[in-house]
Amino acid sequence: MKKIILILSGVTIIHSCEKNDGKQLNVENRKPDTLAIPDNEKNQISTTENVDYCYMNVLAKDSMTLSYKIVNGKVSGKLAYKNFEKDSSTGDVSGTVSGDTLKLNYKFMSEGTTSEREVYFLQDSGVLLEGIGSYSNNNSPNQVYVSSKAINYSKGRRLTPTDCKHLK
Repeated sequence: MKKIILILSGVTIIHSCEKNDGKQLNVENRKPDTLAIPDNEKNQISTTENVDYCYMNVLAKDSMTLSYKIVNGKVSGKLAYKNFEKDSSTGDVSGTVSGDTLKLNYKFMSEGTTSEREVYFLQDSGVLLEGIGSYSNNNSPNQVYVSSKAINYSKGRRLTPTDCKHLK
């Protein structure tokens, strides 16, 4: 009898852990540049020039910060991944705004080596969602996404707007 109670309790706990409360963002099937609707500015990245934009994500002892400015239609700024007990990186970003997507090239230092890779962020209800996807080296030091259509925005970090004073 005790074994049956333990088994039923275990099944109940496992089932409750798998329960989806519906609060998760459903952006998995979104593709960049497809939700840019002029009437709904919530999902548009502001292209106001010479304004500092700052975003932050903190998860336990890890953090990620992005600050950028748009000048003459071009994005430039700083991106930092500060990871606890893992490699961190800090560097410059440059790129463009395309509808609801920031398309950036991230040039950074990590473990004494300079590298470059593409990083995309999707605007969704005032936050930026980091794009996660497969990279191709194409025999160059610059890593680019294999396919911009295969970028997953639901698995990346969620950056919320912050006062730029917090990033200095």
